[in-house]
Amino acid sequence: MTPLIYPTSSTTLPRAGMIDVPCYAAQSFNGKTALLQAEGPTVPFDFATLSNKDVDLARSERAEMWSIQGLIVVDVDWLIGVMEVTATSQKMLGAEIEEVWYYISPINTVPTVVAGHYVVIGLYR
Repeated sequence: MTPLIYPTSSTTLPRAGMIDVPCYAAQSFNGKTALLQAEGPTVPFDFATLSNKDVDLARSERAEMWSIQGLIVVDVDWLIGVMEVTATSQKMLGAEIEEVWYYISPINTVPTVVAGHYVVIGLYR
C-alpha cells in the first residue's frame, strides 16, 4: 500500500537517491488552505536535484518552528496559481490532508517539474 505521504524529517531527509512520492490533487481551496486528496499514482523524485541550499532549508526549522514532516507531489500549474493568490494576500499557504494541517512549500528553491507536470512539496508542521 502506498503511504499517504512520503514520511521524512529534518534528520531523515535523504541527500541522494530516487524515491516514489505520492501524488495529490486539490479538492478545494479557500485562499489560504487547500484540501488535498491522494490521486493514487506516485511520481519518481531524485534527491540529486536538490541543491545544498535546498537540503539545508529542508533540514532546518522554518519560521515559527516548522519542521518537515513529509513530501507529496501536486500539479505545477495548480501550485503556481495558489502561490500567486497567497503571495498577493500575504498569507501562508497551507494544505489539509486527512484532517491534518500543514504549511506547504516546494522542496526545491527553484521548483523543479517532475514527471512532466508535478512539483514536489514539503509538508511542514
